[in-house]
Amino acid sequence: MSELPLDGIRVVDLSWIIAGPTATRILAAMGAEVIKVGSARRPDPSTRGPAFQVYNQSKLYCALNISTPKGLELAKQLLAVSDVVIENFAVGVIERLGLSYEVISAKRPDIIMVSSSGTGHSGPHKDYVAYGSLLQHYTGWNSISGYPHSEPVRGGLWADPWVGMELAMVTVAALNGRAVTGRGQYIDFSMAEALTASIPEAILDYQMNHRVREPMGNRDDWYAPHGLYHCAGEDRWVAIAVTNDEEWNSLCRLIQRLDLAADPRFVNAEGRRKYHDQLDVAITEWTIRHQDHEAMRLLQEAGVSSGPSLDISRVFNEPQLRDVGYFTRLETSDGELRDLPGLPWRFEGEQKPLLTEAPVLGQHNAYVYQELLGLSEPEVNRLVEEQIIY
Repeated sequence: MSELPLDGIRVVDLSWIIAGPTATRILAAMGAEVIKVGSARRPDPSTRGPAFQVYNQSKLYCALNISTPKGLELAKQLLAVSDVVIENFAVGVIERLGLSYEVISAKRPDIIMVSSSGTGHSGPHKDYVAYGSLLQHYTGWNSISGYPHSEPVRGGLWADPWVGMELAMVTVAALNGRAVTGRGQYIDFSMAEALTASIPEAILDYQMNHRVREPMGNRDDWYAPHGLYHCAGEDRWVAIAVTNDEEWNSLCRLIQRLDLAADPRFVNAEGRRKYHDQLDVAITEWTIRHQDHEAMRLLQEAGVSSGPSLDISRVFNEPQLRDVGYFTRLETSDGELRDLPGLPWRFEGEQKPLLTEAPVLGQHNAYVYQELLGLSEPEVNRLVEEQIIY
């Protein structure tokens, strides 16, 4: 079997909860040896929930109390034999622990350190502690999410998975850079800036036109009709996106409303956007007579982009995801067999992303401390008793 892209790369994972662990999970799936470092003194809060079983797949997990002098020394030894370290503590925490980039790079000059925080490590708000759900409000992301004339979306956890993917991307880019230059580097990552970068239209619209973007539901700035339409059955919907005049005419033929296609008000996207409410009524008169998957099939056959809006139970049983092997059956730490989400990419050939069950704290102590760091078994046992390996 061919090697995975990151075979031979060792990553020390000092992150916790969602964003950082999502990034290291992706790196592990691409073949990196990811060693998650945690402590019973201050456990990863996500350990209490099922999400931990996904965010920490394919990793090794050692226990270490870094707040002790000996624990700090062991952390430095581990970093000296590693390629990447990722942390997402609040600004200043990693330095107070004694693991700043200056300290780490002195032990391993070509190491790559990725530090993710709410607003980055500079600027007037750098010392604010933030979670992704809060940053969605801070960045204006939630203010433009939702339906017109209703309260903005209050919650959601889009920020952390989004940031996790970007952290993985920038880590791979840094590894590519090191392969060319031989140099490591420090990466200061701002979650807030990552979120703001995802809404450029709203930012530019304000700069250029002095307009403050408001929620617009499922509609689009340019395309129409564009939205979610009620189908037969309770809480069944189909999404439809008409992106050009040809698709509009096809939709009119399908729903047997050639009068709409001939109406000069709807001859182009601008007119269709203006009368979107009226068109929604006409389209719903057709969709309500069909099951959501059937509506999708008919629309797709007519050349109109569409898809059903599924709840989680239907996603879990979706044949497309089942047939392509997206779900991976693993035995989790509670001894149960569960189908867990996989990853949305495949490598050329038969090699699949590496996905194994999430570990438990201290599961790989022997490997980390005896094999990698060369401690004897009695030494490890003594450090466990002293709550240094803890």
